[in-house]
Amino acid sequence: MGAAPAGVSRAEGADERAAPRWREGVLAALAGWVLARVCVTAGHLLAHGMLDVLDTPRGDQHLREGLVTWDGTWYRVLAEQWYGSVDGSSRFFPVYPGLGRVLAPLVGGREDVALVVVNNLAALAGAVLLWRLVVEALGDRPCARRAAWMVAVFPSAFSLVFAYSEGLALVAVCGVLLALQRRSFVAAGAIGAFAAMVRPVGGLVVVAIAVELLRQRPRPRPVEVVVGLVGPVLGLVAAMAWIAASTGDWWEPVRIQQEIRGGFQDPLTRVLEPVGEALKGDFRDVYNLGFMALLVGLAVVAVRRRQPLSWLAYAGASLVVLLSAQVTDSLGRYGLVVVPFVVALAQWAERRWQQVAVGVLSCAGLVWLTSEAWLGRLVP
Repeated sequence: MGAAPAGVSRAEGADERAAPRWREGVLAALAGWVLARVCVTAGHLLAHGMLDVLDTPRGDQHLREGLVTWDGTWYRVLAEQWYGSVDGSSRFFPVYPGLGRVLAPLVGGREDVALVVVNNLAALAGAVLLWRLVVEALGDRPCARRAAWMVAVFPSAFSLVFAYSEGLALVAVCGVLLALQRRSFVAAGAIGAFAAMVRPVGGLVVVAIAVELLRQRPRPRPVEVVVGLVGPVLGLVAAMAWIAASTGDWWEPVRIQQEIRGGFQDPLTRVLEPVGEALKGDFRDVYNLGFMALLVGLAVVAVRRRQPLSWLAYAGASLVVLLSAQVTDSLGRYGLVVVPFVVALAQWAERRWQQVAVGVLSCAGLVWLTSEAWLGRLVP
C-alpha cells in the first residue's frame, strides 16, 4: 500500500478513497443551510436597527413583507390568483408559483408559506446535488464539501431563503450537469426543460448539453441528440404557452423583460460604466459592480482550474447574457445558480486561511446584503 499524502493520516486518506456517501453531502449542505438562515436572521435584525438611520426607500414595507418581499410578492399573487390578475406578473414563469398554489393546502392554505418552504427545501436539495456533481465530475471530495456550504452563504444567497425560485433553479442546473456527467442526455434534456420553465435564463443549460453531445464518442443516438437539444427549448415554449393561455399574449413576458432590463449593451462597456460612476462619486451601481468583478474573477479561476468544457461554455454564455443588459439588478442571485462559479470559489479555497476568508466574508456580505434588500436599498 502507498503512503498517505503528507499531512493526511492513513485513516483520512482511506476515507477520501472510499465510495462517497450521500450522508457526507447532506451534512456539508446542511451546515451551510443552517448558517445561511442565521445570517438572514441577523440581516433582518440589522435592517430593523438601521431603518431610521439610513435612507430606506420603502424599507418599512419590505420588512413587513418579510420573506415574501420584492419578487416574492409577485410569486404570492400568482400562486393565489394566477396570471392576468395583476399587470406585469406574466414575466414570471409558472413552475414555482404553480408549486406554491398546489402545495398550499399542506400548510393551511397559505400560498406564501408554501412558496417559502419550497424554495428553502429546494436550496438544501440543490446544495446536496452540487456536492454529488463535484464528486463525480472532478473527483475532489474536499472541494465538493466546500461547494455544498459555500453556495448557501454566498452573499446573494438570501434569494435561497426568500420566496424566490433560486432553489428550484439550483436543483435544475445541478441536475442537468450531473445527467451530462453520467452521459444521460435524455435526462439532461428533460431536466433542461424544467430549468427553462422555472426561469427564462434556465434554458442556457442547452449550451452545456450541446458541448457534451459534440464531444461524446461514440456519437450519441439521434433520440439523445434531439431530446437533449430540444428539451430546454420546449420548456421555454411550454412556459410561454402556459402564460399565453391566461393572458392571450405570447410575447408579453418578453416585452416586459425588455422594458425592465433595457436593450442590449456590450458586456465590456456595461462593466466599465459603474467603474466610471464610482470614480465620480455615484455609488448606485456599486453592488452590481462588486458582483461583476467577482463573477469575472471566478470565471478566470474556472478556466485555470480546467473545469469541464461544457461547464465553461455554460458559465461563459451565462456571463455574457448577464452582463449585456442595460439594467443588471439581481446579478448576484442570477450568478449564484450558475454553479461553475460556485465550484470555482470552492476550488480556489484550498487552504485553511482561504476557507476561513470565504466563510467570514461571505457571511458578512450575506448579512449586509440581506439588510440592504429589506431596507429597499438593493434590488435583489
